[in-house]
Amino acid sequence: FPINAATSVEFTGERFLHAWVCHQFGQENESNSNFKLVARARQFSSFLLLIGTVSGPDSFEPQHAIILQNKDEVLIPLLLNQLPTPKEFKDAIQSLSPEQQRFAKAFRSMQLESSVFGVCAVQLKPQLEVLLGLPHNSLTKEVRLTQDLLSLFIDYQISSDLLSFDGDMSMTASEKVAVVKGHVAAVQEMIEEMKENDLKNAEQEADMHLEMSGASRGFSFGAAPAAQRSRYEARGRKMSSCAASTPTFSNRNIRGGGAPAAQRS
Repeated sequence: FPINAATSVEFTGERFLHAWVCHQFGQENESNSNFKLVARARQFSSFLLLIGTVSGPDSFEPQHAIILQNKDEVLIPLLLNQLPTPKEFKDAIQSLSPEQQRFAKAFRSMQLESSVFGVCAVQLKPQLEVLLGLPHNSLTKEVRLTQDLLSLFIDYQISSDLLSFDGDMSMTASEKVAVVKGHVAAVQEMIEEMKENDLKNAEQEADMHLEMSGASRGFSFGAAPAAQRSRYEARGRKMSSCAASTPTFSNRNIRGGGAPAAQRS
């Protein structure tokens, strides 16, 4: 199938053809039937699932795609529409005008073209080996490297030119894999440094925002806000005036637990 005007993809793997006939008798309603396409991926395995239609004897038109890996599971409901048989279609359009019959026949031919449902599963590990210039089956036992490569390609959209093997082609498979591991480690180190820088910048922006919000409210480090200082000063003046107006008793005739003599009298 074509990806764009200059690129097309060719499948060379195994192909299987399955046929399924859904019978309907009388006025039986099959619209409530629940049919689903179920796809699962095992742990440490990954594949690309393409869903589309078979447009010709050697062509496939994908319409949707999803990557499944590490025990992912997807359930896709299938919406089925029954097509009338040629005899039923001929009887149904017999009473129409010639223009309407031509339209109905064109619409039916369009339905028949896209009626063959196709599913394509593309294993990602062999494609990674071809993309990175590694020998066949060189990533079979490199589980950690495969997971790191998928993460860099899917999550960070890293170009394959930064990770592919670019050394001497006469090197052994293990040496080529070691070169790719070095490229992956260098890119991961760069990503971690960028994360740390982004985190520091975010902390600095948060501190600056806090300082600016505090300054807009009359707040400065090491001192109380102006409004709060004025309240403290007013409270201090009031307490001093109360202390100045408090009478002093020179002769305190007070007994424990009792009132002063003048008050008792």
